[in-house]
Amino acid sequence: MITKNINSVANVTTIQAIKVLWVGIGCKSGTSPELILIAIEETLKKNELAWSAIAGIATMDMKASEVGLRQLCHQRNLPLKTFSADVLSSVDVPNSSPVVALKIKTPSVAEAAALLAAKCQTLLIPKQIFKSTDHHENPSRSTLQGAVTIAVAQTQKEYI
Repeated sequence: MITKNINSVANVTTIQAIKVLWVGIGCKSGTSPELILIAIEETLKKNELAWSAIAGIATMDMKASEVGLRQLCHQRNLPLKTFSADVLSSVDVPNSSPVVALKIKTPSVAEAAALLAAKCQTLLIPKQIFKSTDHHENPSRSTLQGAVTIAVAQTQKEYI
């Protein structure tokens, strides 16, 4: 369960989510920032989680230069943690993919990256796959392209 900081000043109560969620992302090259954003938004909404609880984004080091990821992190002021294929492949995940392992030398990107960034062993949300051809809540966006996989892990300590 995600905890919240509650501050009361002059009879005004504000609730601020503690930044404890790490979103692991795997994506095809050239995936649009809009698709990545939709994937995160839909995943958060479906699981009743807030953007403000996201500590950062985690992925494979070879994806650090992806325009969509860089734009999202910049726009949302989120850090981007990256891990090598060797490190990712050492993580035990519930939904590994032999096809992914053949292509990029690790059976998991999103799930393994989320777990590593959060420094935990259990996913809050296992991988969810979104493709530009899927029907999303925002189907009017014509700029959607690519495919993205999202997984979320919760750390025990707030990321500051």
